[in-house]
Amino acid sequence: MSIFDNAIKKEINKETYEKLISYNKYVIEKNQHINLTGIKSEEESLIKNVYDSLTVYEEKYFPENGKILDLGTGGGFPGVILAILRPDMQVVLMDAVRKKLDAIKEILEKLEIKNAKTLHARAEDAARDEKYRDVFDIVTARAVKRMNTVSEWALPFVKKEGIFAAMKGAIAKEELSECGNVLKAFDAKVFEIKNLELSNGDKRNIIYIQKNSKCPKRFPRKTGAAEKNPL
Repeated sequence: MSIFDNAIKKEINKETYEKLISYNKYVIEKNQHINLTGIKSEEESLIKNVYDSLTVYEEKYFPENGKILDLGTGGGFPGVILAILRPDMQVVLMDAVRKKLDAIKEILEKLEIKNAKTLHARAEDAARDEKYRDVFDIVTARAVKRMNTVSEWALPFVKKEGIFAAMKGAIAKEELSECGNVLKAFDAKVFEIKNLELSNGDKRNIIYIQKNSKCPKRFPRKTGAAEKNPL
């Protein structure tokens, strides 16, 4: 039994398990031609990508037949993993790098994952579109910029009383201390912080932020503003 098998604590059926393994395999294969992940081995990726993606899942934040946006999806982590885990939910995989999305789309078709679609866009542009603004039950972002920047990018997409789940490393609380102005601007609050450790010893913090009002009209700001001039 692999380290990955030992690490999985949630019960998943055989079909789900096999799709997780297959998706990881195809990502590592594609990674030889396009940079989807900095991890080169399948076994290491199962822990650092697939299992790490599963750690964001808490059933209470993922309503039946709900909508998920994975912001800066990269190699499809955690977005595709969540789509496999919850086939009843619709998942949008957003990234500014088209080549990555094209690779993911090919894998989705190969594995017949039909509840996930790709969106080539910058967050500031997509959040002006009524199809995406204030509509998602949960928005995820894994290893995307500092907390104050990614929060400003993510929160416009979250529906009222929905959740932004920021997947961060060991210094998450330090980053969170910089977010007071952003949270105030969006009438958002930290709902829960989950601390955990992967089987390889890597520390993770998942910050669940609830948004309590619709997105203010002044957001999103112009492209690059959240990064260059944080609130």
